Amino acid sequence: MATKSPQGEIVILGNAGEDKDKVVKLILNHENLTREKDVCTLCKSEQAGRKISVVEAPGWEKHSIQETPEDIKEEIVRSVSLCPPGPHALLLVIPVKTLSNEPSVEEINAAEAHMELLSERVWKHIIVVFACDDGVEETAIQEHIHSAEKILEKCGRRFHVLQKSTCESSSQTSEFFKKIDDLVEENRGDVFLPQVYYEVIQQNTQEAHRRGSFQMDPPNCEYHFTKVTGCFHIQAT
Repeated sequence: MATKSPQGEIVILGNAGEDKDKVVKLILNHENLTREKDVCTLCKSEQAGRKISVVEAPGWEKHSIQETPEDIKEEIVRSVSLCPPGPHALLLVIPVKTLSNEPSVEEINAAEAHMELLSERVWKHIIVVFACDDGVEETAIQEHIHSAEKILEKCGRRFHVLQKSTCESSSQTSEFFKKIDDLVEENRGDVFLPQVYYEVIQQNTQEAHRRGSFQMDPPNCEYHFTKVTGCFHIQAT
């Protein structure tokens, strides 16, 4: 069983708007956020002895991936490389406004398509966050959850309802981090590897199989990412 990491690498994604900010503020526990438009933002903090890195990707066009500019798509793909070797959790933020404003089929399909820019593997590491405005009724929240059924099924029904009115409460923060810890434990501490690193490992594994030297789960190996060169490699210890 994996131990809880003293460090947390988190990527936050969602459509364009201010809703992702609510999640960033909850995680980092501060209000003043500085960012540049249309590029990823990396913020760091420490909560309860845990070092946290949060990458917020720029928002996408909510109705169709075809409407999202190519530079935004590239930033979405780049987001998971900013916390090497990869994030422990990816948070897909869905805004909850009113009952009459639940996400359409097109919006859910767009969210799915944007997440899969990172590969189909991404769903093992996703928690859906329903970011609620003040005064949103429980009926509206449940309707939004129902509308997002397709992506909830893909991510193992991991989700969190974030109420703006209780965003700063210690109980909500504790509950939120517990869900992230549970996800990390479920994945045995494995991070989500960006596709380029994943493909390198797959190629190395295939080559080892070909040479007849492949070992399942070698006991004395460590994964390393070299920030200077951007290289990912496996090193015996």
